Amino acid sequence: MRRQRRIIVGLCITICFLSVIAGVYFIVSLMNRSANPSSVTQTTVSSVADVSSAPVLTGTESSQTSSTVPNDSSSQTVTPEQRTAALASLKSAISTLLDSQSGRYSAYYVNLANGETLGYNESSPMVAASSIKIAFNTDLYKQAAAGLLSMDTAMQYNSAPYPQGDFEAGTGSIQTSADGTSYTLSDLSHLSITISDNCATNMILRYLGGVDKVNEYMSGISAVVNYRIAASYTDYLGQTQSGKQRTSAADLAMYAKDLYTLSEASPDDYAVLIDDLSHTEYNWGIPAGVPSAYPVAHKVGFNPSYGSNNDVGIVFAQEDYILCVMTESGDGAKAQDLIGQVSKLVSDYITSCYS
Repeated sequence: MRRQRRIIVGLCITICFLSVIAGVYFIVSLMNRSANPSSVTQTTVSSVADVSSAPVLTGTESSQTSSTVPNDSSSQTVTPEQRTAALASLKSAISTLLDSQSGRYSAYYVNLANGETLGYNESSPMVAASSIKIAFNTDLYKQAAAGLLSMDTAMQYNSAPYPQGDFEAGTGSIQTSADGTSYTLSDLSHLSITISDNCATNMILRYLGGVDKVNEYMSGISAVVNYRIAASYTDYLGQTQSGKQRTSAADLAMYAKDLYTLSEASPDDYAVLIDDLSHTEYNWGIPAGVPSAYPVAHKVGFNPSYGSNNDVGIVFAQEDYILCVMTESGDGAKAQDLIGQVSKLVSDYITSCYS
């Protein structure tokens, strides 16, 4: 009996001793971990380093968020080197396409997310046609945003021929209105953009002080080819042309970029203009080359007398961008389709950077 008690007491003492040693070891371990937390910190630093090493676009990033643009959570999947090579391929593809056509062509692309640009004869004088209306209407809205005018102001149509009056044949509905018919500036801008109404545009110009006054705004944005200074060049038929109302793809692109910048800074002031540009009756040109999920705020222009078909627009896609394509040829339908082909090349390029 005594022997059993001794054994039990011995086991208890042994267990107590081992428990004390284990407790001491545990306390020492906690003290060491508190004094040296580098193992935890190193993991966090490594994680941050991994993220920062991912390829990013340089330049000014766009803050454009449109409720009509699909929520695209994808991120760029190409390296900067791959993107540079892809941009060079895009330039080559556009040049090859336009070089193979008969006529005169120019194009200019501006990426609003990273600042990259691409041009094809972008400084060449071209007939502006109605694409210039994007600049006229931007000036109108800019003055309204500054409180210098109200879009609710009414004007009366003067049926005398422009520039003495407002009448100008061609596109639009006001030309059939009675002399003295009243329209608000908001009405006029809507018609000028959505159906390219010439008389509405002339009324806007009259209210703003005339085309030369509006040209002061335009020249402050871009004047590679000044709209109000006669430009001389050889047209698509090989004939010498000289006249005003010419512009360039680079100029039109800069006018569109100015509208985008103003809209980004003050969306409410320019929402109606952007919406009108996104819902014109003309769907050929740039929209034809862009997936339907991405809105295009654009203004076409065409003048059969000069064989001109143009389009300039803001494309709200994975990266917002400006594209302007100007054409001069004897085949309007083919030229309009060609603008769509150039647009698709640019759209595919952007998409390829995110696929």
